Amino acid sequence: MQVLAFDLSGESALFKKPYSAMSPVSYPLPPPPAVLGLLGAVLGLGKEDYHAALGWERVRVAVGLRAPLRVMRAALNLLQTKDGTDAFFRPRAGANTHTQVNCEFLRDPCFRIHVGGLDADQAARLAESLRDGYSVYTPCLGLAACLAETRWVAAGEARALPAGTYRVASAVPIGDGLKVHYDDGRLYRRVRMPTLMDPERVVHRYREVVVADDGGPIRVQATEGMLHVRDTETIAFL
Repeated sequence: MQVLAFDLSGESALFKKPYSAMSPVSYPLPPPPAVLGLLGAVLGLGKEDYHAALGWERVRVAVGLRAPLRVMRAALNLLQTKDGTDAFFRPRAGANTHTQVNCEFLRDPCFRIHVGGLDADQAARLAESLRDGYSVYTPCLGLAACLAETRWVAAGEARALPAGTYRVASAVPIGDGLKVHYDDGRLYRRVRMPTLMDPERVVHRYREVVVADDGGPIRVQATEGMLHVRDTETIAFL
């Protein structure tokens, strides 16, 4: 399988969990549907079009931490625009239209993204844009205020690995023949996240995913074909 690899970083990130509407908390890494949205922004695809253009049913995404996971909390000052402002979004006189919302952010995150399963034309366009550091729309890390930078890594063939024990440089999905070996003294997070979502924002697949807070590789035992290697990096597609 041909894959593209690039790094994604920024000062902060918030990939909001859907059940945390009032006080948003973040996934520890971007879910695959968020990665597809980012690729659509790089290529200039509209939010109604990028799912079909990229092939949401066949694209495969692996995400790994390139920096230790750090979390911070901050209150955002939001403006109530439903009936508390005029047509120019100016607060109405004498009305308190601001509200503070406590949010959980990832601090100075950096992720290594591997994307496979794109058709040849889309892969060539995406690789060219990432090499040139060019994006049609501004890339972000979840929230629009969390601006992102991309850095091209490589394009290459990812081959399936035989059964065995490996050290995986990406987050690892639980099940499907994968068994995680937890090392003493390390902190891990296990989270259930969406990994396949259609253009109507209906989630077709959730997965339990394990990530190590220190950003280091995760030791797993896998059956044949569950892991892939590109160059010297062993990855697990989510």
